[in-house]
Amino acid sequence: MDIKVLDLPKTEKIEWTVSLNGQDQTVNFLGQEKDKSMIGVEGRYLNFYVPYGYRGDIKVEAKSGNEVKTWSTKVVDDVHHEGGKRGYYRIEESNNQYTYLDAKWDYQTKTYTATLPETVNGQKVFAWADYDNGELKLEKQKSISHKYDGGSFKELYPIVKAESWLKSNQNWYYQKQGQLVEKDWVKDKGTWYFMNDKGVMFNQTWLYQGGNWYAFKSSGAMIASDWLYDQGKWYYLSTSGAMKASAWVYDKGDWYYVSSSGAMQANDWIKDNGKWYYLASSGKMLRNTYTPDAYYVDNSGAWR
Repeated sequence: MDIKVLDLPKTEKIEWTVSLNGQDQTVNFLGQEKDKSMIGVEGRYLNFYVPYGYRGDIKVEAKSGNEVKTWSTKVVDDVHHEGGKRGYYRIEESNNQYTYLDAKWDYQTKTYTATLPETVNGQKVFAWADYDNGELKLEKQKSISHKYDGGSFKELYPIVKAESWLKSNQNWYYQKQGQLVEKDWVKDKGTWYFMNDKGVMFNQTWLYQGGNWYAFKSSGAMIASDWLYDQGKWYYLSTSGAMKASAWVYDKGDWYYVSSSGAMQANDWIKDNGKWYYLASSGKMLRNTYTPDAYYVDNSGAWR
């Protein structure tokens, strides 16, 4: 078992006592000061050998000069993998400190299970991932398990990816460097998403943002360069995703017109730059033909 003692003054000697479940075990738990942890991390450590069967709440009091520090932790069943390093469940923090988790051993399934906390040293745990498969979890108390099979135990390192999606209570979140994106856009694999002021992915139909209307699919993906049919009317979303309004739309060889509300015009005349144009029931501007009320429009669509 390792106790990191970087916050003790550097003196030639550290004196310590160690107890388990309130009983002094300084003699039984062979202790020594080392410059590396048992898993090879450099630093200043007190290393204790805890004999098998000694499990529970452990307390270490160490003195260096006039400074005295106390640490409390738990000792739980552990195993060794092929490299000889101990297999712990732990959370690695940004300052290279580790929070070890209380693990329970199931002798029948040969599985260790640990519960991940919502916070570590006052900092909220936004995400963690299985080192092997990248499965992410979010904020709530969750149990993780890992099997010990045939003398080989691979350590599980909960990590936070640089950027990733997170799901909790049917809501999607997006984190960058452990911080949730809030009230901002996220571009993922060429598609834009919007996260609200609580960090939840927006998946309603319409969003008014920055003076423009945007529309979204049920997946949360922003609609761009495409039409949206909503409550009996068609709307066009530009390449930027902003809804077109009071403008012509050229789509697949035909012209359409959308009003100030953004709704596509149909079965109606519109006047633009002093000329009249007719929009058919499909919304397409008529050209080189007669309108339903017997007016002729030329190749430009203008009535002559």
